[in-house]
Amino acid sequence: MDREIIKAFRDKANEQNYCCEHYSDVDGKNQWNCMCSAMDWISVAVDEIDFHPLSCRIGHNPKATMDVLMLLMRVALIKEGVEQLHRVIYGTSEMYLKDEKSVWANNDFNMTDNQYFETLRACFGVHPINLNGFRQNDKEDKCYASWSYGGLDGFEVSLYPRKTDGKDCTLPISFERLERYATRRYNHLRDMVDVLDRRIAQEVQP
Repeated sequence: MDREIIKAFRDKANEQNYCCEHYSDVDGKNQWNCMCSAMDWISVAVDEIDFHPLSCRIGHNPKATMDVLMLLMRVALIKEGVEQLHRVIYGTSEMYLKDEKSVWANNDFNMTDNQYFETLRACFGVHPINLNGFRQNDKEDKCYASWSYGGLDGFEVSLYPRKTDGKDCTLPISFERLERYATRRYNHLRDMVDVLDRRIAQEVQP
């Protein structure tokens, strides 16, 4: 991912101290601190991010499992950082791209992209031993994930049901789709640079 995008946003946010002055006290909240935290973590997440982390053969590879988890954590930091900046800049509590279904359209769980990403993150290592049900009409449909492994069609986890009459299934991960998901959100920083640029220009007008 292009590290110049977050650098351009940071440079614009620091231009003429506009953001520090305008967001340090918004109804008693220091939103400038929120922006600084988001910028820092996005920068860390984007640095050396690799959407092609695997060269393992079929079967379990402990290093590959942790590499996939780290990739998902990096994407989560980008997503959450951009969402926080979006809330501050646009003055909204609405989550960015909340209901979008473009990356994982027609998925088995009828989830939005954000919901499906959180499902992948949970199953591939964030809390795989205690997963809530994914199917909307069955909240007791809990399951447990195996370690992730290289399968015939890519990287995946096996999901073991808690119910005695349940059936095992597999959940694959597409790194190409994951990259699309992250890039879609990361590029929103460019939109916010344009917003700040217009506001700063208005501020300095004589």
